[in-house]
Amino acid sequence: MAESRTSLAATIHFALDAAFPYPEKAFSHDVYLGINIPRAKLGLAPNQRPGDIDYLIVPFSGELARFDRTIAIEAKVVRPSMKRPGRNANAMGRSQVEGLLRDGFPYVGLVHVSVPERLPPDLHWRVPVMSGKPGPNGELVDTGDYYVVDPFPIWSAERQERRLMALKLPSEVGYRVIGMTLSADGNRFCGNTIGEWRIGTRNPRCCQERIHSVQKLFSEEPHLFSLVRWYD
Repeated sequence: MAESRTSLAATIHFALDAAFPYPEKAFSHDVYLGINIPRAKLGLAPNQRPGDIDYLIVPFSGELARFDRTIAIEAKVVRPSMKRPGRNANAMGRSQVEGLLRDGFPYVGLVHVSVPERLPPDLHWRVPVMSGKPGPNGELVDTGDYYVVDPFPIWSAERQERRLMALKLPSEVGYRVIGMTLSADGNRFCGNTIGEWRIGTRNPRCCQERIHSVQKLFSEEPHLFSLVRWYD
């Protein structure tokens, strides 16, 4: 998912919205993205949770890296099937995000990605395509064409959000639940749900030590981070 700019943007925008609240703009900064960064590399006790930081995001603009707006995200993947449509993640991620808050990262988020089995075509929704021009009485005009939608990702994302809401996470923790649609060959994502997110706030336990440790890691091991530019 991190290899697809569109999928990544749909997944982490909630955290960028927290780090750059209005009137700032979430995608005004490109990002450096570190994946599965061991906590020991940041000078954190290795025997505590989370064992690694799934997404470590450093926004930047021009030559300025905004380490003070660093985002740490815990990610979970859910794989519902037709036989087990209510399948849940092995762990919900509460203890991990509480650990990220304790560790002092400026912004903390939790992402649940639901990648359900594809439903048979006869269970897909047929959504009519309306014309861009109204009818003579201002009514919507059906073009006769249809979008075909697999509803399983929508159902699974809604179910997963209810589970996250039941966790009653601290208000500073943002979250995103996203249902992803796989292509017919199962090798790529070809769509995702919208909605199912909450924007967090700055971690009240944010500490300079953590900001400096991220900056030090970025300086000493830049190969751990990939550059993501939102606009070419």
